[in-house]
Amino acid sequence: MNESPYLIPLQTAVNWTTAWRSAYATSVKAFKINIDEVNAMLLEAGTSSIRVYFGLDGGAEKLVLVAVDANGKDIINPTVGGQPISGTYDFCQPCPPTCDLTSPLLTGTMP
Repeated sequence: MNESPYLIPLQTAVNWTTAWRSAYATSVKAFKINIDEVNAMLLEAGTSSIRVYFGLDGGAEKLVLVAVDANGKDIINPTVGGQPISGTYDFCQPCPPTCDLTSPLLTGTMP
């Protein structure tokens, strides 16, 4: 089994998420991202990665996802099936309330 070069140790992830919760105690803790959203972005011509922007909607934290091409440029206003679309996505569900209350990334406790 090949290990991803982007895989980090669980303890590192716990340390980072614990530091976030300490620094931003009243902020959102995480976002659950719908896999259909990611799959739709991957179907956009030229997609080599995905960029995530932070946003606010009436005080609620949001993520705006956009496909990115090989040159590092956001793919905005692409077409799908000949129809223009914005190229930006928001299918993210914030935690709370969609938290996994048993996750060490939320509790800060290693299994």
